[in-house]
Amino acid sequence: VETARQKAYALKNYVDTLFDWFKLSSGEEILEPLPCDMAELTRNILEDWIVIFEEKHISYEIDIPESLIELTIDRKAYARILNNLIQNSLTHSQASKIGISLKKEKDVTEISVSDNGVGISPSDIKHIFERLYKCDKGRSEKGSGLGLSITRQLVEKMNGTITADSVKGKGTEFILLFPLID
Repeated sequence: VETARQKAYALKNYVDTLFDWFKLSSGEEILEPLPCDMAELTRNILEDWIVIFEEKHISYEIDIPESLIELTIDRKAYARILNNLIQNSLTHSQASKIGISLKKEKDVTEISVSDNGVGISPSDIKHIFERLYKCDKGRSEKGSGLGLSITRQLVEKMNGTITADSVKGKGTEFILLFPLID
């Protein structure tokens, strides 16, 4: 019974993720961008993760300035983006350390999520934002292959960009750039 419950829950999560991806891809997902303080929003999102990092004995380094960084952004979409990147790191990287930073550059805000995990091979890194792509072909139970595709779509719908840099055996870094409010 427990195995059936777990499989049903996993299937429901997969269908929900597929539905979310479809809504984004078809343009049915309506975002509500509003001005907000990115530093405060990011701190609020990370509050829940700190407990998880500590439970899993993962060290973390968070670098968020005290100053106001105002952006026009959909708060729920940004939370989903950040949560997805962190969850990916915890699930797939085998990292012992995660870093999250936020900084204001000339005309953009840069958010970085990095880890010291197993990294992603050069042949895989160019495909990670594609729909249904999984780096570990033998990993049939973990992940839908839609999470990073959804993340990229959400970032782009808010006029941002996302890139990934990885060194096999040393870790991965995702960098988000969002334009500042004029």
